[in-house]
Amino acid sequence: MRIKSIVILLLFAGLIGLAFYTAMDEKEEQQTEVKEEENTGLKRGSKAPTFSLRTLDGKQVDLKDYRGKKVIVNFWATWCPPCREEMPEMEKFYNEYRNKDIEILAVNLEYSESNTEKVRKFVQEYKLSFPIPLDEKNTIGKQFRAVSIPTSYFIDEKGIIKNSHIGPMDYDFMKSEIDKMNR
Repeated sequence: MRIKSIVILLLFAGLIGLAFYTAMDEKEEQQTEVKEEENTGLKRGSKAPTFSLRTLDGKQVDLKDYRGKKVIVNFWATWCPPCREEMPEMEKFYNEYRNKDIEILAVNLEYSESNTEKVRKFVQEYKLSFPIPLDEKNTIGKQFRAVSIPTSYFIDEKGIIKNSHIGPMDYDFMKSEIDKMNR
């Protein structure tokens, strides 16, 4: 009787292990398919996807509302070291240029965060004053094909993507990209 119970228990454990392995294998295949279907980033000269998101402070922002301004749309997360590196530079740039019809929308990929409070503490720690829209379901990140972070898009006054950048940005890089848009 005891051997029969052990055999049944081992078979049951084996079935659970097989089911887990199969599920993980299918998930990896789906992720690979998504990465192969999507090229990183959107093309220069194309119209930027529109979006409407709630910000960290509860306001609703819509990219269409920024027509007539140059906009840097940045995708980031608190756990991302290069994102942490660029935030002080973005704040410095924003403080100098926000009154010159230039806006930064730093879209936090909240789906990858443990909770909103962590984002709030990060924003307070870095003293960020630009809008922080929350992409809770990665809907906008997917629209913009932001598969690596930080990813930034430079969008002109008409809503056209003029450039994109993967990796951290510094003040001089942002200034250079905006200067190119002014030509």
